[in-house]
Amino acid sequence: MSDASSRLLVQPKDWIDADPDPRTRSTLDELASSPELLASYFGTKLSFGTAGLRAERGVGPSRMNRVSVRTAARAIGGYLHSRGLAENGIVIGYDARPDSDVYAMDSARLLTAMGVRCWLIDDHVPTPVVVWHQTKLRAAGTIVVTASHNPSRDSGYKVYGPDGTQIRPPIDREIESLMDFDSLPTETDLAQPEEVSKLDSRDAISSYVRAVITQPAALTNAKSIPKWVYTPLCGVGGATLEAACSWAGMPSPIRVDSQFAPDGSFPDLPFPNPEEVGVLDKAFQTADNNNVDLVLANDPDADRLAVAVKTKDGWNQLSGDELGLLLCDYQLRTTSGDNRLTASSVVSSEAVAGLCAMHDVEHVRTLTGFKWIMEPAVSRPEKNWIFGYEEALGYSTNKAVLDKDGISAAIKFLQVVEYLNSRDMGPLDRLDELALEIGLFVSHQVSGQFELDTIDTTLNMLRDTPPEVINGSRIVSTIDWLDKSPPLATNLIELRSEGGIRIAIRPSGTEPKVKIYLEQTVPHPVGDLRALRSSCLEELQLLGQSVISWFR
Repeated sequence: MSDASSRLLVQPKDWIDADPDPRTRSTLDELASSPELLASYFGTKLSFGTAGLRAERGVGPSRMNRVSVRTAARAIGGYLHSRGLAENGIVIGYDARPDSDVYAMDSARLLTAMGVRCWLIDDHVPTPVVVWHQTKLRAAGTIVVTASHNPSRDSGYKVYGPDGTQIRPPIDREIESLMDFDSLPTETDLAQPEEVSKLDSRDAISSYVRAVITQPAALTNAKSIPKWVYTPLCGVGGATLEAACSWAGMPSPIRVDSQFAPDGSFPDLPFPNPEEVGVLDKAFQTADNNNVDLVLANDPDADRLAVAVKTKDGWNQLSGDELGLLLCDYQLRTTSGDNRLTASSVVSSEAVAGLCAMHDVEHVRTLTGFKWIMEPAVSRPEKNWIFGYEEALGYSTNKAVLDKDGISAAIKFLQVVEYLNSRDMGPLDRLDELALEIGLFVSHQVSGQFELDTIDTTLNMLRDTPPEVINGSRIVSTIDWLDKSPPLATNLIELRSEGGIRIAIRPSGTEPKVKIYLEQTVPHPVGDLRALRSSCLEELQLLGQSVISWFR
């Protein structure tokens, strides 16, 4: 170990002394023979990305474990004390992944010992339930131990600041600076478990549902909502979603039984993200067996929503942009006033912006991540926030939860279905109508895993010498978002070509990936819309492969 000592943030022997996990010593014995491997675990520390801290579980400051979590909690406590907010307290919740409950309790014990008031929800609940309780209790922050839709080997740690949204610069950087691994927190720094204040999870769910889920509107008629299938993908959304349906007067779903109970090992779901191909196959099978044409799904912490409808050609899963357009359309039609406000991320479709412009409603384009999407909602309290979204299946349909919320979005979409059924229409029919009203917007996304150095090098090359032509289409505009003024500056390159094509390229905030977002706009579509949509998608798919090849 001594050969690698100069490259480590903390010495393994010190880590062993602080780590209560009995598996740590044997793991370090395995790492001791490889200085490079040891440095990968102990040479860097966790940092806040698009959605908090997130990493594989393991030893060392670069992984999720009890020592890293305690160090993060201590830093959060230090921040709250420095701002005079310790008495305001912090809400803590967790998902059903391995050790999430342990990480949550460790955080609550350490913060309690620091004199920070804590409310720990005593069982796993959806992320939106935890986030809403910060508003209810007027707390100074929230911690949610969750890795959302990451593989089962990962854990994560979302942190929300005094304004109720996920922390942004400079707060995240300040907390990172306080994550000091020179002196590691130990058991003596923690309060006893019985000293931690707890909230009953069933009460927490009930309170959230009654406050956040809208009561039936005058139009509501449960008979007008078709049968539907639901899966929480082995996550924590099932009980809350069904409680929300009951409160809103909606029919309960047909469950995907094998995926309904929370199970952090995610059997048969190696990557439990409803955007991934094949993840909804069991839901489709359940729907087919029950002669049902509608499927809804939450991701494992229930802050995202996926929807699929069956057509004569098979199952059609709505893209995040299509679902966002339908939800925004409904919100615009069921709200009023000249002070309404909406937002979406810059990599999402521009269709929602066009729709809002048609209704004379202000729309803000933000950086990626819901910490940015919700920023206008809190920084402009004089405005009536009605909708925010990102293409990665994240939706805000009210201001009660200052984050994406897959539960309330699911209820809202069922209301969309109800409304469309009253007009003898389906979601795809309404998308065709919208194309005629605001233009056809077709989006597509590709991504690839590459070494971080490769991603950075390629992006810098694009900045220095942007392409003049892509797939025969001339580039007419190049925007480097690093040149934007703070806080809009980010590692994103946006290209626009003739023919209404837009390309946005950025590195992932949570994985060693490059993400490429493509969109084609047809301002005045004519003829067969679905054929036109299909041809545009084929062109974007070819274009995406050309762009991803730049990184190989």
